Amino acid sequence: MTTRNELFTYIKENLGIDDPEIISELLQEYCETFRGYQIKFLRCLAQTDSDGLYRAAHSLKGCSGNVGHEKVYQLCLSLESAAQTSNFTEVEEILRLLSSAATELCPED
Repeated sequence: MTTRNELFTYIKENLGIDDPEIISELLQEYCETFRGYQIKFLRCLAQTDSDGLYRAAHSLKGCSGNVGHEKVYQLCLSLESAAQTSNFTEVEEILRLLSSAATELCPED
């Protein structure tokens, strides 16, 4: 499990941002982005849109890498692979894991 404190530290150390308010805003924006991609993933899955799933996974992977959320980064790598092979059973499992990761990091306000 990746905690907000771990991401806070990663951002401070790797992005050189020292202002706690800015880091909090960045993490809030990441959470909103994460939730948006969850909706996009489900929409693509319902339409069996492999290309859309791949593009969305690739984008979220980049966002996750930027803030140091390694767990989601790795899940997005797996999602890209599953989307490329149209393995929707695997996609569903990965989406469950992503949902769990989102709940851990980004509880609904």
